[in-house]
Amino acid sequence: MKILVTSMWFDGFGGSEAWCYAVISELLRRGHSVDVYAPVLGKMYKELENLGVKCVTQGCYDLILDNHSPQYTSFTGPIIHTCHGIIDRLDRPMANAFNVAVSKKIGEHYNVTTIIPNGIDTNRFCCKKPVHSEITKVLSLCKTDTANSVLRQICSDVGVEFESMYGKEVFHVEDKINEADLVVGVGRSLLDAMACERPVVSFDDRFYFTTRMMGHGYITPDKYKYQAIDNFTASSLRKTLHKVDVAKEIFEKYNPDDGKLHRKYILDNLSVEQTVNRYIELYNTIYVRK
Repeated sequence: MKILVTSMWFDGFGGSEAWCYAVISELLRRGHSVDVYAPVLGKMYKELENLGVKCVTQGCYDLILDNHSPQYTSFTGPIIHTCHGIIDRLDRPMANAFNVAVSKKIGEHYNVTTIIPNGIDTNRFCCKKPVHSEITKVLSLCKTDTANSVLRQICSDVGVEFESMYGKEVFHVEDKINEADLVVGVGRSLLDAMACERPVVSFDDRFYFTTRMMGHGYITPDKYKYQAIDNFTASSLRKTLHKVDVAKEIFEKYNPDDGKLHRKYILDNLSVEQTVNRYIELYNTIYVRK
């Protein structure tokens, strides 16, 4: 098929850009022809160019996978729009598209019933270095100064190495993940780390949280249900995690064996192969088998 993937931006390495890259890579692997469109180009577009993908401004397509609803009028073809969040007005459902959401919470917010969760490239995000029996390094994928400040102090108190990726534009974040024993963040960042067999803690201080410093804490299999509910963003919670709470979640609950459970969960439920299968099946059901 000839497929167009759209977004408002391909200038950074955020969650929706990572979604696009993973899906595009899988579509190309299957032999589909893929173009992209975005008003703002940059570092992620350079990575897409390395895959042989080009940005276009017009054309007719078998399928358009839309993200963040950029304003375009010169493309034709059936559209599946993905709602990635509930804050940005660009994530709202499109009137002329079939709409899906990446989590139950987003779907309920927009009255969208079809849920297709994030897909992780499990070949790229994999374990390249086993974790230690005790934590030697914590990696933060949090995107706020406040959360990183708390984590830095916690690690300093116990003499554990700490690194934050906040403000750093690194495409191959999987290499950074594999240098750490435990990863802290929310959303897709945690799924990437889980695919790398890393124990993870859900925690950040995002502006859209209902209260300050929230998270699901240390992730164990009983908390996998929250991935389906709110994509591990903690946006379904109303509980603040104070510094002492976060420290306990990291250092008292750490179990190196949990990483292998996380990897299995991602393989069984959230691989990009499964995600692309669902989009193609949806396309065939809605637009081909009418």
